[in-house]
Formats: sequence, C-alpha cells, structure tokens
Amino acid sequence: MLAPTARVHRRTVAVPGVVELVMITVDSGLDGPSAVVTANLHGDECTGVGVVHRLRHLLPDRLSRGRVHLFPSLNPGGLRAGTRHLPGDERDPNRSFPGDEGGSAAERLAHALWGVLEQEQPDVVIDLHTDSTRAIPYAILDRVVRGRSRRSVDARCRELAEASGLTVLHEYPRGRYLRYGLDRSLPGALVNGPGIAAVTLEVGPRRGLDPVAVDTALIAALGVLSAAGVLDHPAPRHPSRVDGGPWRRESGPRTSQAGMLEVIAEPGELFPVGEVIARVRSLDGRTLQELTAPQRGFVVAVPDRAWAPAGTACATLAIRDD
Repeated sequence: MLAPTARVHRRTVAVPGVVELVMITVDSGLDGPSAVVTANLHGDECTGVGVVHRLRHLLPDRLSRGRVHLFPSLNPGGLRAGTRHLPGDERDPNRSFPGDEGGSAAERLAHALWGVLEQEQPDVVIDLHTDSTRAIPYAILDRVVRGRSRRSVDARCRELAEASGLTVLHEYPRGRYLRYGLDRSLPGALVNGPGIAAVTLEVGPRRGLDPVAVDTALIAALGVLSAAGVLDHPAPRHPSRVDGGPWRRESGPRTSQAGMLEVIAEPGELFPVGEVIARVRSLDGRTLQELTAPQRGFVVAVPDRAWAPAGTACATLAIRDD
C-alpha cells in the first residue's frame, strides 16, 4: 500500500570553503526505515546523478513507508570540471571518511556529510558509482573488519547487494582492503564504524549519462530500497549477472611491456585458469606479451585506455572469494 501523504523537501548542506550540497528528502509521512542514496562523489562518475533525478520523481508515488534522502551530487565542482577529485584537492574523496572539519577539501566534505548521516541515522545507504565503458554492472560489498556486530552487518549488506539483481563482488581481501584505505570510503566507514548497512552500485561509463546505464542503476537501486523496506519494487536478475560465487574484486595480470592493450575476454564470461585474457601488441602488430588468467573467474571491467604503460593491470577481474 502506498503512503498517501508523501512529501518532498529540499535543503542544502554547507561545506565551509568548499561547496553546498543539495539534499532532497522524500518522506512518506508514515513510520518506517530511513535510507540515503548518494551519487557523484567522484565528479567524473555521472550515472548516479541521473538515477537520483529519476528517484526524486518516482519515489513520491512509490514510497510505502519511511523516508529516503537523496544527494544528486557529492562533488558538484568535480562534476562541472569532469574530474574525479574535488577542485584543488588531489586526494580521493572516497578515502576521506568520516572526515575532518579542519582538513583538506575532501575531508571537510566528508565531515559535513558524516554529520548529516549521524543526525539522520539511516538504516541503509546506497552509494552510486561507475566503472569503465566496457564493464558489467555490479554491486560491491565492503569488508566488515571492525565492530561488535560484524556478522549481522555483513549479512545485511549481502542481502541488500543481492536485492540489486546485479553481480555481487566482495572487496579485496582484508589486508589489501585496509592498505588501500577502503575502510575510509563512505560505505566502508559506515559498516566499520556505526555499523550502518551500505552497498556500492557500480553501473555505467564515466563522464556522461548513458540511458541504459541509468535505467539499470535505477532498477538496481529500487531493488535495494525494497530490501530496505521503504517500497515494494524488487529488482529482477540482470542479464549480465554472474552467479556461482562468492566472488571478490581483483586486479588482473599486469603488463611487463608498454603497448596496445587488447583484452580478449568479454566482461561477464567465465574463463578457466591459464586462459589468455589479454595481449599487448606493438604498433606494428607484433605480440609482445600474453596475459593469462591466474585462476578461474571473469572480467568485470576493461580499462578505458588503448595504450598501456608497463605495469598496467589488464582488467578488473572477479575470482572466487574462498
């Protein structure tokens, strides 16, 4: 049953010396869970902006209880400039949580957003990101490495990710997860700090609004919000979904020579251990290197580049998370 009194509110969140963030709240007027949807923390990842715009118009008619807070862009300056980072700050904004009121621009932005989350106490957070032009859509599960309720938080995150209908990947193993600072990403800080369930959806190419990608991410987000309990719009299984896991994200084999990168394996298609998944060629077409699968798995995403310097990972892979 739909809520009869859904209301839409708009407010701004000031980040002193950095930006004002737009926050849109769709409130059913009925008691229930609270969810937050964030987009465009990396300024060149735009699919989520289109998804939030769609949610802003869909949710008033579909919300059955509770409320959803929408952030169309956490990095408006990066969006305008087409850059991953905040203007004037080369730090990754998604390694800055819970933030620092007196820190860098990215840390101040993280601090301001964290304050809103502490105030609203959401039950679920969906963070919208993108990958490369040649990639399958997928949901990322952070490693829950701290907290008293690790098992229950991990189980809830898995439930939400599965509800997206997309391929589900765990993050890198614990050691690299911490070394890469992923526990200071927005979802990582939430699951490892206050224990708020969070999931990242990686859908679509960077730098533009692809209509198919926006539709895919919207359906996935509605599925997660359904699992959160604020509406009833479960997501179907996406055609690209790869079952048979659990899978985890892994960097593919790295090139030992510079050259043209030719990734042979199609994203989402399983390959056996030892299969050639990519080649490096010289400009005159000679094969300089063949890169083989370290174990059974599949390609998740292919780099958005043709010329690969030595040391380039040939792809993002998914392998068994044993």
